[in-house]
Amino acid sequence: MIIICLDALDFDMVEKFKCRNLMQIEYGQTELSDFPLKRTVPLWASFLAGKNLYAQIPVETQWEYRLSASDTFLKFFNNYRVIDVPAYSHKPSHKKERDLLKAYFDEEATVEEFDAFVWKIHEENKKEFFASMGQYDLLMGYFNLADSIGHLSFGISEKMKSVYEELEGLAKEVRASSEDFILIISDHGMKALGKFGDHSDNGFFSVNKKLGLVSPKITEFYNLIREIQNVT
Repeated sequence: MIIICLDALDFDMVEKFKCRNLMQIEYGQTELSDFPLKRTVPLWASFLAGKNLYAQIPVETQWEYRLSASDTFLKFFNNYRVIDVPAYSHKPSHKKERDLLKAYFDEEATVEEFDAFVWKIHEENKKEFFASMGQYDLLMGYFNLADSIGHLSFGISEKMKSVYEELEGLAKEVRASSEDFILIISDHGMKALGKFGDHSDNGFFSVNKKLGLVSPKITEFYNLIREIQNVT
């Protein structure tokens, strides 16, 4: 099984840019109404655990929160690789990124410096992800390009188009390289605030087989994954 976690991948943008490989065979929006604020760490934690953990993860310390494998659907797999997923295996680069974002608003860094760092981390995670293909029962990789670039540039269409073209290319390469079950999922979507962007409830999912999913809650994928693994 392959799970591609694309932070802030937006349903409307996927359709706008006609990203057929991101859509796969079946795609749609996730139901996020149980989450008062669409925060990255609680959403990914809830996806992993199959239950709403929003109230357990304070804003101030959310990036310190980590689940154990036994609390997630990872326990259904004999071997797995989880690359940079918030609430489980996120890397120190996330703090550096948040520091750069703050520096931008403090006028101590440029948007070009911020973007360059974000793209660098994206390429590093992508290299690690593709090097791991075919070696695990579950390969799960996290890419926050749409979220990070979107926060400063979601209202700039041409810039976001390049982001979605990159993620479409990633999905195309994965689909061409594997016959495994593939789930592509975002934690939330994004909405424009001038040239900037903020989290929205426009979440996204897609699968490479027909399952008949209609607006599933992000927590419902836990049982779907268990069923696909034939775990009782």
